[in-house]
Amino acid sequence: MSFRIIQLENLDVDVEYKNDLIKLSFINASVKKTMEDAEQKTLWHQDGSIIMKDSVEENFSLKNKEKIISFNISFDFYTYKNMLILPFNKRGKLLIEFNLLNRNDVYSISCSEVNLIEEGDPRYIKHISKME
Repeated sequence: MSFRIIQLENLDVDVEYKNDLIKLSFINASVKKTMEDAEQKTLWHQDGSIIMKDSVEENFSLKNKEKIISFNISFDFYTYKNMLILPFNKRGKLLIEFNLLNRNDVYSISCSEVNLIEEGDPRYIKHISKME
């Protein structure tokens, strides 16, 4: 079984907030791809965005350019910490909490849907050992 994991830690994002939709757009996110029976993983770069629909925000006053330090999504009894398995689309009662570089606040957002939209083609970077 193969799978891809996108890393959210230290990711630069552009923030857009309109009505009840929050969009975090990114360029060159690191994606690790693991193939069944493969000796090594591969590292890729991917552009895209994380879209939070029907958002209820607290303390939300962000600039366009930000850097994610930590990012958690709580859904049912799962918590995704700093990484997501692709493709990622969840509906229901979601809680997103994240910290940004140079800010002391923890941003807490309740929403009904989270989508990670991949844009363009992924770009191969290198092979990595399974231990990385």
